[in-house]
Amino acid sequence: MADPITDRANDLASGVADAGRSAASSARNAGDKVASGVESASEKGASAIRRGGRSGSAAYDDAAADLDGRVSSIEDTIRQNPLAAAGAALVVGIFLGRFVL
Repeated sequence: MADPITDRANDLASGVADAGRSAASSARNAGDKVASGVESASEKGASAIRRGGRSGSAAYDDAAADLDGRVSSIEDTIRQNPLAAAGAALVVGIFLGRFVL
């Protein structure tokens, strides 16, 4: 004849083991969902960084080309009007010496 307390303890242990397996399964599923979400967010972030890098590079190239054009234009103007350029440089120098420095 089986002891009722032992039977009850075995039933309780079996129930706890089943609950543990269920909790472990739920935790694995939740972990998989979190990992999938993190992976997706990381892919989106990397894609956004690549797009930003490309657009930043294009903006830099455009700005550099614009600056080169302006410098060239200023050089041409100075070559065409050297006295006016010297006078402008003198005025800027006096202004900086008088009011800034």
